[in-house]
Amino acid sequence: MRTGRKLMGKKPRILVIDDEVEICNFLKDVLTTEGYTVFTASDPLKGLRMTEKLKPDLVLLDLKMPEMNGIEVLRRIKKIDGTTAVIIITGFGAMDTARAAMRLGAFDYVTKPFDLAHVKALVKDALAYRISGFVRQLKAAKGLLGKNEMALLDSIEKCRPEGACMWEVAVRAFLLGDTQFMIDWSEQPNIPDNDKKNLVRFTQILNGIVRRSPPK
Repeated sequence: MRTGRKLMGKKPRILVIDDEVEICNFLKDVLTTEGYTVFTASDPLKGLRMTEKLKPDLVLLDLKMPEMNGIEVLRRIKKIDGTTAVIIITGFGAMDTARAAMRLGAFDYVTKPFDLAHVKALVKDALAYRISGFVRQLKAAKGLLGKNEMALLDSIEKCRPEGACMWEVAVRAFLLGDTQFMIDWSEQPNIPDNDKKNLVRFTQILNGIVRRSPPK
């Protein structure tokens, strides 16, 4: 067992794509204070590259950008990873376009000028929806899961998106492709033995389902 290593929960990753640098910096400051890891891109093509590299849990995406409109960026984000939550940033004059974006898979939209309380609440809801969406995908593979495994998935849906729940942290790590983190977590001495066993078993379930999933 590895010792002397302090593990911390995986913070949700948020990417802000907006051609206005001031908006990017403002949202980064606000959401970093809320405990998230925030990245920014003032160019949509750079934002798409960062989406492929970082695998963000959530993207805050401006609709109107000179290089590429937000609808096209949304389509490409969903092709990269259909489970990525996307919140559209728009003005009051583009509400129809924002609603069209939701039909294409955006979680919701926020309008400028920002209502910070609304933005913070919407971000939490979007992150929780991403986790629950992944759980729904796992539950669809009923032939690979027993009653105990299904019960574990039920427990994940009760977790909060801030990372306070061990199962939520495990799923987030898996979404980021970091299954080793789950194993390291299970080796920590402050976690009950039964939870350690469940966490390792959950890791095995996730890996098994992924191996058996048909290619996209």
